[in-house]
Amino acid sequence: MRKGLLVGIAALIPLVVVAPASAEPDPLGTPVYLALGDSVAAGVGAVPTAPGYPTVLEDLLDGGYNPAADRATPNAPGDFELVNMAVPGATTTTLLRQQLPAALELIAERNGDRDPHNDVEVVTVTIGGNDVFGPAVQYCVADPTPTECQPTVDEALAGVEQRLTELLQQVVAAAGRDTEVVVTTYYNPIGSCFLTGVNPAAPLIADAVLEGGTVPGVLSLSAGLNDVIRRVAGDNGAQVTDLYGALEPADYVGGRDCLHPDPSGHQVIAQEVYATLAR
Repeated sequence: MRKGLLVGIAALIPLVVVAPASAEPDPLGTPVYLALGDSVAAGVGAVPTAPGYPTVLEDLLDGGYNPAADRATPNAPGDFELVNMAVPGATTTTLLRQQLPAALELIAERNGDRDPHNDVEVVTVTIGGNDVFGPAVQYCVADPTPTECQPTVDEALAGVEQRLTELLQQVVAAAGRDTEVVVTTYYNPIGSCFLTGVNPAAPLIADAVLEGGTVPGVLSLSAGLNDVIRRVAGDNGAQVTDLYGALEPADYVGGRDCLHPDPSGHQVIAQEVYATLAR
């Protein structure tokens, strides 16, 4: 066959290009677990010798949480990436100012790209304790004539309600319906620390501050900090992990530390949060 004829036949045959199997793009990242909050979320009481509750929770999520189903399943996909923005000493005020802008930026970046595999899938929030604990200790526990206790705690609780509402409204709206937002309440560690020596009523006062109640001559609350957290979370589309009563005396640092869980306490918190997510 002549060369010219071969060229002519070749021109009539359509060019078929078979893409290699690797042309399908790989996922750009892994699902994100975002932690916001105070020293509890930052891991104080456990870090650096043991992981704080967000790190323990990340391991639990890696082992069995399915973002597509929003719960634990036997065939959960790959690992989570923990982004922990929590800051020791944070209050609702400082979280709004310092952590929230970076959190919203991360959510927009990860949830707004083309890769559904790298979205922010879980957000935990532990905040409000520092707003109330310091003033309550100063004016309700340490003051022998606690005349300023009631108005101080009332004001602190009102501020938490206002600012936590603002925080959750923004986080839940930005994250969308496919992201689970979980807010924790607080435990009562006061019975395990030195404050019981300062004031034997300290554990009862802390209970009233957290859960409402009356301590004659000191404080009377129809709703405490945990009630505020539960109500605000429920009103704004977030779940609640209730830590009140979940930790034992051995789960606190104790001594001069009247705030923080120890490594076993962080383990308990992580398990409780995971149980909330796995329901």
